[in-house]
Amino acid sequence: MENQRNRIITTFIFFLLQNPFESRSPFPEMFTFYGNLRSLFPKRLLATWSSPLLKAPYSSPPPPPPPPPLLLDRLLVESLGLPLESAASICEKLGTDGKAPGDVERAGSVLGFLKSCGYDEARLAKLIAKRPSLLLSDVESTLGPQMRFLRDSGVSDSVLLSAMAVNPAVFNKSVDSFLGPQIDFLKKYLRSADAFDTAIRRNLWLLTANHRRNLGPNIELLMSEGVSVDDISLLMIRQPRALMLKVDRIASIVESVKRLGFEPGSMKFVKAVRVMSSMNESTWHGKVEFFKSLGWCQEDVVSMFMRYPRFLTVSEDKVRRVVELISREDIVFHPLSLTYSIDKRLRPRHNVIKVLLSEGLLEKDRRIINLFKLSDEVFLQNYVMRHLDQVPHLMDIFRGSVTL
Repeated sequence: MENQRNRIITTFIFFLLQNPFESRSPFPEMFTFYGNLRSLFPKRLLATWSSPLLKAPYSSPPPPPPPPPLLLDRLLVESLGLPLESAASICEKLGTDGKAPGDVERAGSVLGFLKSCGYDEARLAKLIAKRPSLLLSDVESTLGPQMRFLRDSGVSDSVLLSAMAVNPAVFNKSVDSFLGPQIDFLKKYLRSADAFDTAIRRNLWLLTANHRRNLGPNIELLMSEGVSVDDISLLMIRQPRALMLKVDRIASIVESVKRLGFEPGSMKFVKAVRVMSSMNESTWHGKVEFFKSLGWCQEDVVSMFMRYPRFLTVSEDKVRRVVELISREDIVFHPLSLTYSIDKRLRPRHNVIKVLLSEGLLEKDRRIINLFKLSDEVFLQNYVMRHLDQVPHLMDIFRGSVTL
């Protein structure tokens, strides 16, 4: 069998060499010969020989299959480092399977734009998880113009980044119909760039709290009671939340403050409104009951509130510690003392006063609270340095290096 194969191959090669220029085509004989050849060789061996030799010499390999389309969940995984489960959850919240090319393209544009604004992957991931709808924003027609408008209006980049995380609804608002009128209204009272930036930074909801609903009517109510534009500005900077309460709530607070005896339009009137607006009615009554439990009466609490409304914002723990150093009567006379530092002001002076009283160097009928009101320099000079000859270790007592 092997000899027969060799003879056939030799004959075939010889035929080709003997007839290189023959005009008659040799292909019929070749096909006949190839048919005889197939009968002599096993199919497996023939397939091995024919694969590379009998194909067209210049045929190219088939093109690789196109890559699978990028899905939205895969984009979120690759761009933000999100787990696939989290990315799928975001797609579900958007109500999309993530396969629409338009959704993927738009989301990619949004992510690229936000990264160019200063968002890193971690903050961007939190933002998108909180407000997935941002992914389908149009950078060219909405998101970009909104960012440019807010920047041009004086909102700093750091505030804008915070606004996206805390109050991303601002980027669902139209520049012409909402953001423009809203910022124009705010700037009527926030007249400097610093005032505007500070107020927005303290309460990002000022950008989206419709001024026609609560903000504007509350300001009109306060101004009708004699509150000046400057005081409105101060209130908007220090506690903008007070102006965003429901109108009937502010009206009730104003009436309560007036009943306590505050003069409408005065600075203390504004401070009282500010404090009362920071707590609900039950919290207010709870604060009053706490001070009564420490030995004060209702009239004492009202008196302290009239003198310094913010005393009600001091923590209960600190009030208890201050009472150990200053008498209740002195606190009623000067409730601001509740805000003084215990370790840097109250305790050092308390210890010095205690020694001076024991040494007879201080009048016992003197109102001690006035000594706590003095500046550090005046107290040190008049009540420590002056008595070092009589009490050499008084400076050590003042500094706390000697305990009583």
